[in-house]
Amino acid sequence: MAATLLVVLGLASAACAQSNSPDGPPAWLQPTWNQARDIRLLSEILEGDIPPTIPQFLTLPDHTGKISSYQPAGDTTTKSNAFFQSLGTNGRTCFSCHQPQSGWALKPSDAQVLFLTTGGRDPLFAPVDGANCPDTGAAAKRFWQKLSAFSQLLTKGNFRIFLPIPAKPEWQVSIAYDPYGCETDPKYGITGPNTGFLSVYRRPLPAASLNFLTPGGRKDKNGDALPNIMWDAREPSLESQFIDATLVHAQAGAKPTPDQTSQGVSFQTGIFTAQSYDRWARDLTGSDGSGANGGPNYLSTLPEATKVGGGSPAPKGPTGTNLSFNLFDSFTTPSDSPRVTNARESIQRGQTVFNTKTFLITNVTGLNDVKKQNPSTGTCSTCHNNVNAGNDFRLDPKHTGIGDNSSSFLPPTPDQPLFSFLCPPGSITYFSNPVVVNGVPYDQFLTTDPGVGLITGKCADLGKMKVPVLRGLASRAPYFHGGNAATLRDLIDFYDQRFSIGLTDQEKQDLVNFLNTL
Repeated sequence: MAATLLVVLGLASAACAQSNSPDGPPAWLQPTWNQARDIRLLSEILEGDIPPTIPQFLTLPDHTGKISSYQPAGDTTTKSNAFFQSLGTNGRTCFSCHQPQSGWALKPSDAQVLFLTTGGRDPLFAPVDGANCPDTGAAAKRFWQKLSAFSQLLTKGNFRIFLPIPAKPEWQVSIAYDPYGCETDPKYGITGPNTGFLSVYRRPLPAASLNFLTPGGRKDKNGDALPNIMWDAREPSLESQFIDATLVHAQAGAKPTPDQTSQGVSFQTGIFTAQSYDRWARDLTGSDGSGANGGPNYLSTLPEATKVGGGSPAPKGPTGTNLSFNLFDSFTTPSDSPRVTNARESIQRGQTVFNTKTFLITNVTGLNDVKKQNPSTGTCSTCHNNVNAGNDFRLDPKHTGIGDNSSSFLPPTPDQPLFSFLCPPGSITYFSNPVVVNGVPYDQFLTTDPGVGLITGKCADLGKMKVPVLRGLASRAPYFHGGNAATLRDLIDFYDQRFSIGLTDQEKQDLVNFLNTL
């Protein structure tokens, strides 16, 4: 069963990652769907076996211990749930990109195993978005050609997300660097038919614990809840997410039925995933009497996970900081093993650092401008403030400077395209990079991924990304939207440098140990 799951649970969720609003499809969908329908399929598709049942409680190994999934309503029969059905033309199901051993996301080693066992003929490698550029992926025949054509998926677990340039954006965009030729391709690039497209490369988000993504604190000018689904917040609902993913990632000819959409969404909102066992600290769930509250069972009982309208913000500690996590408060009590005791004490210290280590948060759009405080004193829990889930209760996308020229700590890398956005001077909050083009002054923003700004067309939204749920982190490296941080230590080093936190080596290791238990 476990061996089957490792191969099969990677076949389905590329088709479940997007969707339609109750008031009509989002503006980007029609041109994106048009492009998806025109892209060639694999010449031969080898589909894995989907297990007949996803059990109520499922545990699989990962590199630091064990990741578990829990469904309060009981087992799921896959034959009768659209999450596990191929609803398009390329053989994919939602299962394709959301695997339980990876916290219902996908890590590069999952893709590598499927690539080696199927010769790249698994539906995961559909050229539409599995390849760096569709025609290159479809034309690749030899092993080394396929390795090159699918390098983003195989090395970082990234998929090509192709989106049209919105009508009348505030910015002007050009291609500064095009490693795969897709940004300037006449069919898929910036000068493509009907409307220009940009291709960015992103990690799939977990398809579990999605109750925490229900819009909560974020409102538009009319007081209506705003979404924060997908890295760039482009989907208005989970129903929309499911429909649009089926149309685009599965290359479907028609959208799924309301019943199929309901099945797919119900599975994703009815399953919870979290780390349940650590190889050094052992049991994380409290079943050994430790009093810990790790694992997915406890996660499923949290009030914010079931409350319609979103989660609840973290309570304040004695110093006024958010206390986002209390899962491992009891780990200060010694166990019968010195090694286990030491590991648990480190986890508890890491939780304390996460909750209480204060630093100055500067130049973060979506936070400093919203609070009208720059700098603002905060902690890790300032942004990861949904209690024991770790996403942002207020669901405000934020720009911290990953893969762009607003920060020098995780700059653009040569394996991804680089876009040049010219904006009116002063239109990008907390950013200035003056250039003059044809006698006109601009601020030039260079980035590998414009984030929310590609959806809204606004300069102030460039680089903004959602704050993801932190549960199941150990199972789904690499990190950030484009896999920019290979390890949790790399992630912590980025924030330490970006905000001059001054973490000691011990505090960094304690944070790594804590985050690995989520």
